[in-house]
Parts: sequence; structure tokens; C-alpha cells
Amino acid sequence: MTWPGRRTPEGGAMATRPIVLGHEFDLLHDDDEETVVGTPLHQGAIVALDTGLNLCARRRGLPWFVGNQQPILIPRAGYGPPRRLLPDIWVHPTLTPAGRSPLLLAADDPPALVIEVANPSTVARDVDPAWPGNKVRAYEALGVAEYLVFDPVGDLLAGPVRAWRARAGGFVLWEPDAAGRWVSAALGVAFQPQGLLLRVYDQDGRLVPTLDEQDARIAALEEDVRRLRGAAGGAAAVGLAVAVDGAGAPPAGLPRPPRR
Repeated sequence: MTWPGRRTPEGGAMATRPIVLGHEFDLLHDDDEETVVGTPLHQGAIVALDTGLNLCARRRGLPWFVGNQQPILIPRAGYGPPRRLLPDIWVHPTLTPAGRSPLLLAADDPPALVIEVANPSTVARDVDPAWPGNKVRAYEALGVAEYLVFDPVGDLLAGPVRAWRARAGGFVLWEPDAAGRWVSAALGVAFQPQGLLLRVYDQDGRLVPTLDEQDARIAALEEDVRRLRGAAGGAAAVGLAVAVDGAGAPPAGLPRPPRR
């Protein structure tokens, strides 16, 4: 399988080649449940990224598939079973929300973006290009356009984010812009650490709300509706009720978050 006409995030043509891992990746071990299950902080950061990226796609009607700890199967060069990786988040820009699980790199292009949320048991494998079986070199070899690792607590990396992006000669460091955001050339969105989360900014530079923020906004609007109905017998609340059902509700296709 080859990549016909694939391009770097900057628009330059990339060489067409098979998506396989050779003998130099023999020490890249498969991910399993132990390597992907992290702390509640780890899982909370993944959920926020999943929510934000899906909202960015739905607002623009884009055919993204956002993988949330879903497997990627990678062929090996003529020997052995494929490698199985479970990135915390990955985005395929053309697979559509129906997606495929696992993602088969013998049939599909690689993800445009991969994000790992750092935890102590896997951080060296995630970020150290010299570590045996590291993911930096693996994602580079597979043609992933952008790779980012986020540390929610800030005690595992030299800073909250370490990231790379593809150039003609391979991965180079991906640095934040002047506002402290990692702007994705592959997807048009941006990321910025805020507290324990890596927040998502949409293609227009707007901060994408988390599920908790959506829920709080809806609850506040509904409380205003109840207050106005009580004060004016219901007539003055018609416009605000429309706001609750429209602007305050999650976009079509995203379930309304449960009441807490």
C-alpha cells in the first residue's frame, strides 16, 4: 500500500512509499490495556480533547474521525503480525465519523495528528527519540503529520507539552506561537494547556467548551428562563427559551451532557 500524492502540513509533496515498519522497529512493543489506562486526570484530559476535536469537525461539517484510545494496526516489512498501537487521541481527516476500528494502515492513510497524554509508565517511550521502541520515531516513519504529548501535572516533561511535526527530512520540534498555542497546520485548530487540560481552539480561534462548560451554560440559561417565566407569566421568556434550545445546546450529533 502506498500514499498517492500525500503532502506535508506545509503543502510540499512527500515521497510515495509503503506504510510498514522495518526491523529497526523490532523493539516497538504493542500497546495493551495496562499501557493506556491512566489516572482520572489522564482520562479527563483525553475526554476534553475528544470532545473539542469532534465539535471542531461538526461545526465545519468536516469528515474527521477522532480516535479515542482506539487501535492502529501497522504492517511490518514482510514478517510477523502487525504492530498494534493505542494512541490516546488520533485524528484522521477523511475517514468520516463512522470511522474504522482498528485503523488499518495497510488500507488507510495514517492519522494527521496523534496526541498522547503523559503518564509515568510510558512517558520515556512517548517522548524520547533515543528510547528503544519509542513512538516518536515510529509515528515519524508512518507519516503522521503532527505528534504532541501533553503532561497534565507538569512533572514528567520539561514543560506541559512536547511536540513534533513533519518536514521533508523528518520530524522537527513543533513550537507554540506567540500566544502559547500549538497551532495544527494539518487540521487548522490549536491547542493550549490550561490547568489540567489541553484546551482546543477551533478554526476561528474560539475556545471550544468542555462538556462541563456546556452543561453549566445550559443550566444557567434554563434558570434564567424559569426566572423570567415567574416574573412575566412566561411571555417574556420565549426568546430565551429559543436560546436554550439553540445556542445553548450542544451541536447536532453530540449528545447533551447528563445533568449533574
